Amino acid sequence: MSDLSNYLHGQITRKKIEKGIEMLRNESPAELRRKLQNVNIDETMKKLDEYDKRRLRELGINISDYRNRITEADIQKIYQVLGRDGEKVIRKIREILG
Repeated sequence: MSDLSNYLHGQITRKKIEKGIEMLRNESPAELRRKLQNVNIDETMKKLDEYDKRRLRELGINISDYRNRITEADIQKIYQVLGRDGEKVIRKIREILG
């Protein structure tokens, strides 16, 4: 990909990550569950699988910034909202942050 394309994709990805963290911190599990009820977890996992440490670095996203911001309480809230499906999402997040 070209540098401009990576830059733009990185900016969009960064905004989505920031919005997700903001929602996780500011909304109740019930509200998050309501918002996510129509989300297909398999499609979400396919999208998450597009990202790894190398790809995020290419996009100019510093993983260590998020490693310090995402707490165990945030991880538990994801599990609380998504239930068993949350295990897959949490595993991927930990893999990326690890």
